[in-house]
Amino acid sequence: MKLKIQETIDCDVLVIGGGGAGLRAAVEAKMNRADVLLVTKSRLGRPSNTWISKSIIAASGWGAANDNKGIHVEDTVKGGRFLNDREKVEMIADRIVPEIDFLKESGVHFQMQGDRPGLLKISGHSHARHVHGQNWTGADLVSPLLKLAGQKGVRFKDNVFITRLLASDGRIIGALGFGPDGDFYVIRAKSIVLATGGYAQIFLNTNNASGITGDGLALAYELGVAQRDMEFVQFFPTAMGRRGNRILVYERLLAQEGVFLRNRQGQDIIQKNGFSEATKLTRDDLAQLIMKEIKDDPEGKQQILIDLELLTEKAANELGQLLPPAWWEGQYYFEVAPTAHFCMGGISTDQWGQTSQKGLFAVGEATGGAHGANRLGGNALAEIFSMGSLVGARAAGHARTVGPDSFAKGDIDREVDRLEALFTDKGLPPQELIHELKTLMWDKAGIIRSKSQLEEALKRLRESWPEAQIKTPKDLRRLLEFDNMRLISEMVCLAGLERTETRGSHYRIDCPEEDNTNWLKNIYLRKTGSGMEMETRDACFYNSLK
Repeated sequence: MKLKIQETIDCDVLVIGGGGAGLRAAVEAKMNRADVLLVTKSRLGRPSNTWISKSIIAASGWGAANDNKGIHVEDTVKGGRFLNDREKVEMIADRIVPEIDFLKESGVHFQMQGDRPGLLKISGHSHARHVHGQNWTGADLVSPLLKLAGQKGVRFKDNVFITRLLASDGRIIGALGFGPDGDFYVIRAKSIVLATGGYAQIFLNTNNASGITGDGLALAYELGVAQRDMEFVQFFPTAMGRRGNRILVYERLLAQEGVFLRNRQGQDIIQKNGFSEATKLTRDDLAQLIMKEIKDDPEGKQQILIDLELLTEKAANELGQLLPPAWWEGQYYFEVAPTAHFCMGGISTDQWGQTSQKGLFAVGEATGGAHGANRLGGNALAEIFSMGSLVGARAAGHARTVGPDSFAKGDIDREVDRLEALFTDKGLPPQELIHELKTLMWDKAGIIRSKSQLEEALKRLRESWPEAQIKTPKDLRRLLEFDNMRLISEMVCLAGLERTETRGSHYRIDCPEEDNTNWLKNIYLRKTGSGMEMETRDACFYNSLK
């Protein structure tokens, strides 16, 4: 199949990704007088992780008088097991309170108590400091921002898959991509913001939106930009169904009297494993406990059920939309499973969101550093809005300092030739390759890891894979997503092998202790002329280690 060059588009700031981080960056860049183009590979506004979230944002300053940004920072760093980027954490804690005001002014409706947002307290935080959308859905946040972006004059281009970023003389100059009809796009930009989300889709069990395949990380990696903390993936313990595709907020459910987690034999697995109550367990601990329960079943048929039979209607009314809808129709048992939920690793940036490539910025779950070895609840949305506004302003500022640059025609021709050469009638559907990869990573590099399993996964990832049958642009997109997922999976396994300890979300069954003597370090991976290069650096924020 031949791709056709449909158009060349010029802009000051190109934002890649249409979730909360991308929209907030686009709005801020436009408010800073930049010509902004926002590109998404799917339908604009969805599917994104912000859209499917529960709209919970951590922001100190609304509740207890003795809560402040300093305590928020300390909580975040302790939760991240002291591997966080200090400057970035402080930036987020400082900026998120005014961001809540901005969101309210932009049309976001929060659940209110009088004239102040109603607050939740989530495990790991010292105080109740979490606001949430009126309807407990990410649409509470995304829809007003999308409307505001349009009103401000942000231009949109959806269903375009970006395949390559281009740089010249040490700075970013644009991007190349294609659409669902085989149209090829040349986008010239003075600044680019990567807001493509994380990489949880490399695992078989995930609640993430379908497009979260690490695309932005792969684009940055190909330019030599380092990725950090790739071993750290947060697995949420109690998601609905065997594949865990919908989150049940277990901290609130399991805190209720008369709610239990049971195996298929009817045993209370919390008491069975020597714990008095589920809320004493961190998310990591509970995910690991459930996974062990599933794997230890000799018949391979183990199910974990959340038992809501004794939940009172009063408690159910207070939980509202957090309950499975079928509960109200008399169903009291629901299968749950751990699921890949959030990625702490990602593109390495400074506290301003700038990468090592001049003019290339990254924001949100596409980046590493803010959360260290684990993320506290509510901090993901705190990061995307506080950093989104900051990065948008920085990208606009950079665009004002540089002039337009032309692409070398050879760069465009080479990318078109590369993509067209992938079309073939032979081979397997790319979705089959993706399924094999996701199964491999779930089984060998998921919640419970070991040296031997990580080595097995890495060996398979580096072997040759069957040819993929590519007949349509949709097939081509899936193959390129597979390539990105395979690259990211290699990083996860390499970093997981290197970190010979258990810390935060990274659980090595063969190295079960946290090792502060040797492993208060971050792991960086970057592309060099000789392949993937690894570097470890001392963590910058463990002076308050307790």
